[in-house]
Amino acid sequence: MRSASTWLIGGAVAVLLAIAIADAIRSRTDASASQPPARQLPGLHGVLVVADQRCRTSSFRLPSMARAQPAHALDCGGLVWSDDGSLVARCAGDRTAVRSGDGKILFADIRGCAPAWRADGALSVVRNGDIVVVRRHGPQLSFYTHEQLADALGSLVERPATYVFSEVRWFGLSSFVAIVHGQRPWETAAVVFARGGLESFFPVLGGHIEDLQASPLGNFAFARTVPAREYVMVSRGGDEMRLPGIANARAIAWSPDESRVAIATRNAVFIARLGSAQPSNRLSIGAAALDWLP
Repeated sequence: MRSASTWLIGGAVAVLLAIAIADAIRSRTDASASQPPARQLPGLHGVLVVADQRCRTSSFRLPSMARAQPAHALDCGGLVWSDDGSLVARCAGDRTAVRSGDGKILFADIRGCAPAWRADGALSVVRNGDIVVVRRHGPQLSFYTHEQLADALGSLVERPATYVFSEVRWFGLSSFVAIVHGQRPWETAAVVFARGGLESFFPVLGGHIEDLQASPLGNFAFARTVPAREYVMVSRGGDEMRLPGIANARAIAWSPDESRVAIATRNAVFIARLGSAQPSNRLSIGAAALDWLP
Protein backbone atom coordinates (compact mmCIF):
# COMPACT_ATOMS: atom_id res chain seq x y z
CA MET A 1 0.00 0.00 0.00
CA ARG A 2 2.81 2.42 0.86
CA SER A 3 5.98 1.94 -1.10
CA ALA A 4 9.26 2.86 0.56
CA SER A 5 10.87 6.05 -0.66
CA THR A 6 14.04 8.01 -0.16
CA TRP A 7 13.98 10.57 2.65
CA LEU A 8 16.86 12.90 3.40
CA ILE A 9 18.04 13.67 6.93
CA GLY A 10 21.09 14.43 9.00
CA GLY A 11 22.10 14.75 12.64
CA ALA A 12 21.21 13.18 15.92
CA VAL A 13 17.51 12.63 15.18
CA ALA A 14 18.45 9.99 12.59
CA VAL A 15 20.78 8.20 14.99
CA LEU A 16 18.13 8.04 17.72
CA LEU A 17 15.54 6.70 15.30
CA ALA A 18 17.91 4.06 13.91
CA ILE A 19 18.68 2.76 17.40
CA ALA A 20 14.98 2.68 18.34
CA ILE A 21 13.99 0.84 15.17
CA ALA A 22 16.73 -1.74 15.68
CA ASP A 23 15.41 -2.38 19.18
CA ALA A 24 11.84 -2.68 17.86
CA ILE A 25 12.84 -5.15 15.14
CA ARG A 26 14.71 -7.29 17.68
CA SER A 27 11.65 -7.23 19.94
CA ARG A 28 9.59 -9.12 17.37
CA THR A 29 11.69 -12.22 17.90
CA ASP A 30 12.00 -11.77 21.68
CA ALA A 31 8.36 -12.22 22.65
CA SER A 32 8.84 -14.80 25.37
CA ALA A 33 8.90 -12.25 28.17
CA SER A 34 5.08 -11.97 28.29
CA GLN A 35 3.51 -15.21 29.49
CA PRO A 36 -0.20 -15.80 28.70
CA PRO A 37 -2.64 -16.80 31.43
CA ALA A 38 -3.47 -20.51 31.57
CA ARG A 39 -7.24 -19.99 31.28
CA GLN A 40 -9.20 -19.27 28.12
CA LEU A 41 -11.36 -16.21 27.50
CA PRO A 42 -14.72 -17.39 26.13
CA GLY A 43 -16.68 -14.94 24.03
CA LEU A 44 -13.61 -13.03 22.86
CA HIS A 45 -12.13 -13.26 19.38
CA GLY A 46 -9.21 -11.89 17.40
CA VAL A 47 -5.56 -11.45 18.28
CA LEU A 48 -4.46 -9.40 21.29
CA VAL A 49 -1.05 -7.81 20.75
CA VAL A 50 0.88 -6.44 23.72
CA ALA A 51 4.22 -4.69 24.04
CA ASP A 52 6.03 -4.76 27.37
CA GLN A 53 7.99 -1.96 29.01
CA ARG A 54 10.92 -2.61 26.65
CA CYS A 55 8.52 -2.60 23.66
CA ARG A 56 8.95 -6.35 23.10
CA THR A 57 5.85 -7.57 21.27
CA SER A 58 3.79 -10.71 21.96
CA SER A 59 0.56 -11.84 20.29
CA PHE A 60 -2.17 -14.06 21.75
CA ARG A 61 -5.08 -15.59 19.83
CA LEU A 62 -8.45 -15.28 21.52
CA PRO A 63 -10.21 -17.05 23.16
CA SER A 64 -7.52 -19.72 23.68
CA MET A 65 -4.68 -17.29 24.51
CA ALA A 66 -2.42 -19.48 22.35
CA ARG A 67 0.59 -17.65 20.98
CA ALA A 68 0.12 -16.16 17.53
CA GLN A 69 2.62 -14.97 14.97
CA PRO A 70 3.93 -11.60 16.21
CA ALA A 71 2.45 -8.63 14.42
CA HIS A 72 4.55 -5.68 13.37
CA ALA A 73 5.83 -3.60 16.24
CA LEU A 74 3.32 -1.43 18.08
CA ASP A 75 3.53 2.31 18.63
CA CYS A 76 5.81 2.22 21.64
CA GLY A 77 8.81 4.02 23.04
CA GLY A 78 8.16 7.06 20.87
CA LEU A 79 7.96 5.11 17.59
CA VAL A 80 4.81 5.66 15.48
CA TRP A 81 4.29 3.07 12.72
CA SER A 82 2.31 3.46 9.51
CA ASP A 83 -0.77 1.25 9.15
CA ASP A 84 1.05 -1.35 7.06
CA GLY A 85 4.18 -1.33 9.22
CA SER A 86 6.46 -0.24 6.37
CA LEU A 87 7.38 3.21 7.71
CA VAL A 88 8.03 4.53 11.20
CA ALA A 89 8.29 8.05 12.60
CA ARG A 90 9.78 9.41 15.79
CA CYS A 91 10.05 12.91 17.19
CA ALA A 92 13.15 14.10 19.02
CA GLY A 93 13.12 17.68 20.22
CA ASP A 94 11.14 19.60 17.60
CA ARG A 95 12.10 17.35 14.65
CA THR A 96 10.48 14.19 13.31
CA ALA A 97 12.48 11.53 11.49
CA VAL A 98 11.01 8.86 9.20
CA ARG A 99 12.45 5.68 7.76
CA SER A 100 11.41 2.23 6.58
CA GLY A 101 10.76 -0.56 9.02
CA ASP A 102 13.59 -2.68 7.65
CA GLY A 103 16.12 0.08 8.29
CA LYS A 104 17.40 0.26 4.70
CA ILE A 105 16.08 3.70 3.79
CA LEU A 106 17.54 7.12 4.64
CA PHE A 107 15.78 9.57 6.93
CA ALA A 108 13.65 12.67 6.61
CA ASP A 109 14.12 15.65 8.89
CA ILE A 110 10.73 17.28 9.37
CA ARG A 111 10.08 20.35 11.49
CA GLY A 112 7.32 19.53 13.96
CA CYS A 113 6.35 16.82 16.41
CA ALA A 114 3.38 14.58 17.42
CA PRO A 115 3.59 12.45 14.23
CA ALA A 116 0.45 10.66 13.01
CA TRP A 117 -0.16 8.61 9.85
CA ARG A 118 -3.08 8.99 7.49
CA ALA A 119 -4.53 6.02 5.62
CA ASP A 120 -3.03 7.24 2.33
CA GLY A 121 0.52 7.06 3.72
CA ALA A 122 0.91 10.79 4.36
CA LEU A 123 2.35 11.86 7.70
CA SER A 124 1.10 14.76 9.79
CA VAL A 125 3.02 16.67 12.42
CA VAL A 126 2.13 19.56 14.68
CA ARG A 127 4.32 22.56 13.89
CA ASN A 128 3.91 25.78 15.88
CA GLY A 129 0.37 24.75 16.77
CA ASP A 130 -0.63 23.99 13.16
CA ILE A 131 -1.31 20.62 11.51
CA VAL A 132 1.15 20.08 8.65
CA VAL A 133 0.87 17.14 6.23
CA VAL A 134 4.01 15.69 4.64
CA ARG A 135 3.86 13.46 1.56
CA ARG A 136 6.60 11.48 -0.14
CA HIS A 137 6.40 13.79 -3.14
CA GLY A 138 5.49 17.43 -3.37
CA PRO A 139 5.55 20.31 -0.90
CA GLN A 140 4.50 20.08 2.71
CA LEU A 141 0.92 21.21 3.24
CA SER A 142 -0.30 23.43 6.06
CA PHE A 143 -3.48 21.42 6.50
CA TYR A 144 -5.16 23.25 9.39
CA THR A 145 -3.73 26.31 11.12
CA HIS A 146 -4.27 27.57 14.65
CA GLU A 147 -5.86 30.68 13.10
CA GLN A 148 -8.46 28.42 11.45
CA LEU A 149 -8.88 26.63 14.78
CA ALA A 150 -9.59 29.97 16.49
CA ASP A 151 -12.29 30.75 13.92
CA ALA A 152 -13.87 27.32 14.40
CA LEU A 153 -13.90 27.54 18.21
CA GLY A 154 -15.50 30.98 18.08
CA SER A 155 -17.66 31.55 21.15
CA LEU A 156 -17.10 28.03 22.54
CA VAL A 157 -14.04 29.15 24.52
CA GLU A 158 -12.56 32.30 25.97
CA ARG A 159 -9.64 33.71 24.00
CA PRO A 160 -9.91 31.25 21.04
CA ALA A 161 -6.89 32.88 19.38
CA THR A 162 -4.64 31.33 22.06
CA TYR A 163 -5.63 27.73 21.21
CA VAL A 164 -3.28 25.44 19.28
CA PHE A 165 -3.20 21.79 18.21
CA SER A 166 -1.06 19.36 20.21
CA GLU A 167 -2.08 15.83 19.07
CA VAL A 168 -3.94 14.47 16.03
CA ARG A 169 -5.43 11.13 14.96
CA TRP A 170 -6.97 10.64 11.53
CA PHE A 171 -10.38 9.14 10.75
CA GLY A 172 -9.99 9.72 7.00
CA LEU A 173 -8.07 11.89 4.57
CA SER A 174 -9.70 15.08 5.83
CA SER A 175 -11.51 14.11 9.05
CA PHE A 176 -9.60 13.93 12.32
CA VAL A 177 -9.75 14.22 16.09
CA ALA A 178 -7.29 16.43 17.92
CA ILE A 179 -6.31 17.64 21.36
CA VAL A 180 -6.20 21.43 21.55
CA HIS A 181 -5.23 23.73 24.39
CA GLY A 182 -5.02 27.38 25.28
CA GLN A 183 -2.44 29.21 27.36
CA ARG A 184 -4.01 28.46 30.75
CA PRO A 185 -3.71 24.95 32.25
CA TRP A 186 -7.46 24.30 32.35
CA GLU A 187 -7.99 25.31 28.72
CA THR A 188 -7.96 21.85 27.12
CA ALA A 189 -10.39 20.10 24.79
CA ALA A 190 -10.79 17.31 22.26
CA VAL A 191 -12.23 18.38 18.91
CA VAL A 192 -13.41 16.52 15.81
CA PHE A 193 -13.19 18.11 12.38
CA ALA A 194 -14.89 16.73 9.27
CA ARG A 195 -15.84 18.18 5.89
CA GLY A 196 -13.73 21.22 6.67
CA GLY A 197 -15.62 22.22 9.79
CA LEU A 198 -15.91 21.57 13.52
CA GLU A 199 -18.08 18.50 14.17
CA SER A 200 -17.81 18.15 17.94
CA PHE A 201 -16.16 19.85 20.91
CA PHE A 202 -15.42 18.08 24.21
CA PRO A 203 -13.89 20.33 26.89
CA VAL A 204 -11.70 18.72 29.56
CA LEU A 205 -11.50 21.06 32.52
CA GLY A 206 -8.72 21.09 35.06
CA GLY A 207 -6.27 18.51 33.79
CA HIS A 208 -3.71 17.55 31.19
CA ILE A 209 -4.78 15.00 28.56
CA GLU A 210 -2.58 12.94 26.24
CA ASP A 211 -2.25 9.71 24.22
CA LEU A 212 -5.12 10.40 21.83
CA GLN A 213 -6.40 7.23 20.11
CA ALA A 214 -9.04 6.70 17.41
CA SER A 215 -11.28 3.64 17.73
CA PRO A 216 -12.27 1.23 14.90
CA LEU A 217 -15.76 2.75 14.52
CA GLY A 218 -14.69 6.38 14.55
CA ASN A 219 -14.90 7.22 18.23
CA PHE A 220 -11.85 8.20 20.29
CA ALA A 221 -10.19 8.09 23.69
CA PHE A 222 -7.49 9.95 25.57
CA ALA A 223 -5.69 9.60 28.88
CA ARG A 224 -6.57 12.11 31.61
CA THR A 225 -3.59 12.42 33.95
CA VAL A 226 -5.25 13.94 37.05
CA PRO A 227 -5.71 12.56 39.68
CA ALA A 228 -4.31 9.31 38.20
CA ARG A 229 -3.77 8.43 34.56
CA GLU A 230 -7.11 7.08 33.35
CA TYR A 231 -8.70 6.75 29.91
CA VAL A 232 -11.80 8.64 28.81
CA MET A 233 -13.72 7.51 25.72
CA VAL A 234 -15.85 9.91 23.70
CA SER A 235 -18.20 9.32 20.78
CA ARG A 236 -17.50 11.17 17.58
CA GLY A 237 -20.53 13.29 18.39
CA GLY A 238 -18.91 14.46 21.63
CA ASP A 239 -20.68 12.29 24.23
CA GLU A 240 -18.65 10.49 26.90
CA MET A 241 -18.88 6.68 26.75
CA ARG A 242 -18.56 4.56 29.88
CA LEU A 243 -15.26 2.77 30.52
CA PRO A 244 -13.95 0.95 33.59
CA GLY A 245 -12.09 3.33 35.88
CA ILE A 246 -8.62 1.78 35.62
CA ALA A 247 -6.06 3.96 37.42
CA ASN A 248 -2.48 4.28 36.19
CA ALA A 249 -3.52 3.02 32.75
CA ARG A 250 -0.84 2.96 30.09
CA ALA A 251 -2.58 1.82 26.87
CA ILE A 252 -6.01 1.21 25.35
CA ALA A 253 -7.28 -0.86 22.41
CA TRP A 254 -10.66 -1.98 21.08
CA SER A 255 -11.84 -5.26 19.60
CA PRO A 256 -12.32 -4.96 15.82
CA ASP A 257 -16.11 -4.64 16.21
CA GLU A 258 -15.65 -2.25 19.15
CA SER A 259 -17.84 -4.38 21.41
CA ARG A 260 -14.96 -4.77 23.90
CA VAL A 261 -12.18 -2.56 25.18
CA ALA A 262 -8.81 -3.54 26.63
CA ILE A 263 -6.96 -1.26 29.05
CA ALA A 264 -3.42 -2.01 30.19
CA THR A 265 -1.48 -1.09 33.30
CA ARG A 266 2.09 -1.96 34.16
CA ASN A 267 0.96 -5.28 35.68
CA ALA A 268 -2.26 -6.33 33.96
CA VAL A 269 -4.61 -6.01 30.99
CA PHE A 270 -8.31 -5.50 31.79
CA ILE A 271 -11.00 -6.37 29.25
CA ALA A 272 -14.55 -5.05 29.49
CA ARG A 273 -17.68 -4.88 27.39
CA LEU A 274 -17.97 -1.39 25.96
CA GLY A 275 -20.35 0.64 28.12
CA SER A 276 -19.61 -1.37 31.26
CA ALA A 277 -17.91 0.12 34.29
CA GLN A 278 -16.59 -3.29 35.40
CA PRO A 279 -13.94 -5.42 33.65
CA SER A 280 -14.99 -8.93 32.69
CA ASN A 281 -11.43 -10.29 32.45
CA ARG A 282 -8.06 -9.57 34.00
CA LEU A 283 -4.93 -10.87 32.29
CA SER A 284 -1.67 -11.03 34.23
CA ILE A 285 0.24 -9.33 31.43
CA GLY A 286 1.55 -5.81 31.94
CA ALA A 287 1.76 -3.70 28.78
CA ALA A 288 3.07 -0.38 27.59
CA ALA A 289 1.20 -0.64 24.27
CA LEU A 290 -1.79 -2.63 22.98
CA ASP A 291 -3.56 -3.59 19.77
CA TRP A 292 -6.50 -5.89 19.03
CA LEU A 293 -6.51 -7.40 15.55
CA PRO A 294 -9.18 -9.48 13.72
